[in-house]
Amino acid sequence: MLMLNSSLPGIADRAVREFHELIELGLINGEGEFVSTCQYPPMLRLPPAAGEDLFKGYVFPKDGLFAIYAHLPFCIKQCSFCHVPNVISSSESEKDLYLEHIEKEMGICFKRLGAGRLKANSILLGGGSPTFLTPAQLERFLKSFTARVEVAGPAQFSCDIEPLTVIGYEGRERLKILKSFNVTRLSLGAQNFSDDMLRKMNRHHNSADTLRAIGQVKELGFELEIELIYGWPGETEEQWAETVSQALSCGADEITIYRLMLIPNEGRKGAITGMLNKRGGLLKANERVIRLKAIGSAMLRAAGYGETLTRTFSRSPDCFSRYRDDFGGCRRDSLSFGYYALSMLPDRSIQNTPDLKEYYGAIRDNRLPVRTGLIHNRSRQLVRNLVMPLKNRDLSKKQYLDRTGVHAGEVFGKQIALLKKYGLLEETAETLKPTEKGRLFIDDATQIFFQTDYLPFPKAGYKNGTTKSSRNGPPRRGQPLLACAFALFGLQAFRPARLTSLRLGSKSTGQISSYLRDTTLGAQEDQRHARKDYESACYFVRIKCCPTTFYCGKNF
Repeated sequence: MLMLNSSLPGIADRAVREFHELIELGLINGEGEFVSTCQYPPMLRLPPAAGEDLFKGYVFPKDGLFAIYAHLPFCIKQCSFCHVPNVISSSESEKDLYLEHIEKEMGICFKRLGAGRLKANSILLGGGSPTFLTPAQLERFLKSFTARVEVAGPAQFSCDIEPLTVIGYEGRERLKILKSFNVTRLSLGAQNFSDDMLRKMNRHHNSADTLRAIGQVKELGFELEIELIYGWPGETEEQWAETVSQALSCGADEITIYRLMLIPNEGRKGAITGMLNKRGGLLKANERVIRLKAIGSAMLRAAGYGETLTRTFSRSPDCFSRYRDDFGGCRRDSLSFGYYALSMLPDRSIQNTPDLKEYYGAIRDNRLPVRTGLIHNRSRQLVRNLVMPLKNRDLSKKQYLDRTGVHAGEVFGKQIALLKKYGLLEETAETLKPTEKGRLFIDDATQIFFQTDYLPFPKAGYKNGTTKSSRNGPPRRGQPLLACAFALFGLQAFRPARLTSLRLGSKSTGQISSYLRDTTLGAQEDQRHARKDYESACYFVRIKCCPTTFYCGKNF
């Protein structure tokens, strides 16, 4: 068993102290429970919707480049940790049926968009594992896919792989097929290098299989990411350190460490949730898990791997998943295909059905297989365009301004200041990004920006620290900041036509009027909330009031 480096226990101790400090401040749920911030709004909160409605009015990006995902959901076994809907089958006919339908789905969607072919900035084939397809099936799908999606030029083409499917003669054939279609980057689901842990996870492979797969992948010249999971019940610090050490010895280009998810944020509950429920309830996010994350992060940094994306450590700063950055960071319009696939466009989220029969039925009826989705109002867009880039890597201030028409600090100045005060964020002229400490707690920290309705836990579950009063997101629909102040002055109605003089820093009247048009100014709602929200309103604006004129300026 690997002995821990003498500095690692101290690093873990410090992380635990910071964990408890953030609980006291109200940044982390008082019970220590944890939900990963993967999307905003969370996919499980999306309401029922029809695909035809959700694509109405969509405008292509100016440069024509997309992030594109295809979901190939087949697995041989159900891993205990996985909450993603998948298909447990080795039947070739069942796989052929699925490929037939995902190819038709792409045709339906492209027709709806009026597109013959799309250009990609990044592509990911995920699942399940796409390499559970036979070599012939994989080649068939890639021919169909690349006929519709241009993968040359700037595109990074990535594929998830499972160790047993890329070893031996047949595994090598799969890798050669991927190479021939310009796939350049592979994500290997190693999960752990302890055979005991792999058995508990119900994995299909052992550590020797993983090492053979890594050798074959590197021999063919792919960029390689190794994915690991920490926090399994009973996993010790020494066991986890040994897994990280073995991953480092493999010479991977990237190593990503994922926390074991106990509370699902996907479409099904993994076996781990049921197992823990039978033992008396979900385990809380506790000191042991925080210690493991701190130890893994410190070991990777010490080996020269920088944290390029949250949880991903790379040997080179340019070596990371472009798809994850495009999709998870809201940097590109994302289109996704396959059952349970999630598309994220600048002002809307579109989720395919997690029911395979329903998916097949919709496509047979020449319909998009969408079950849930949402066209985002102004408030959701303000949060989404901040939380997702910040959680994933960093926030480009210019990107936020271009996408929303306002500066992030003008909307979320109080929350940003608090996160900077507690050492979780750092700011430059161009960006906001998590500090090293912030990376450890970024899922929790970004929830300070959430609208109350989308918090993963009841607001009452956060302690009465200095951050609790800030946990309201942007101005809510029906009570924007200006309306709160209007209500205090007893105004019963407000029409944009009465806004004869308005100034907000360098913002034009048209931009502010656009903000007001996007928000409902309900007088009764405003009056109910005015008293408690007036202080935060004045943080953002200074208002001089007369019967026909309002002047607004910064008041920092």
